[in-house]
Amino acid sequence: MAGAVTLGTIAALIEHGNTLTAVCYNSTCGHSGDLDLRALAERLGPDHPIQHRYLAPKLRCSRCGSRSIGLRLGVCIPGQTGIKTNP
Repeated sequence: MAGAVTLGTIAALIEHGNTLTAVCYNSTCGHSGDLDLRALAERLGPDHPIQHRYLAPKLRCSRCGSRSIGLRLGVCIPGQTGIKTNP
């Protein structure tokens, strides 16, 4: 069995092929989108933590301008190629 992976920084997300989605909590908006992790690493540094309390205050909704942002981690599982749907 493989060892645990710590995904605490932007660099770690990039290294392991993970995604980070920002979600607007403005009730009249609800916009969401995947963050450009390489651009974030250039702007904030690759070792910047991805925990909500450190990253969300630096983000703003590109649609409505709200700073009420949530984060959703997309985890890459080796060997998983996607979600299968019924025909």
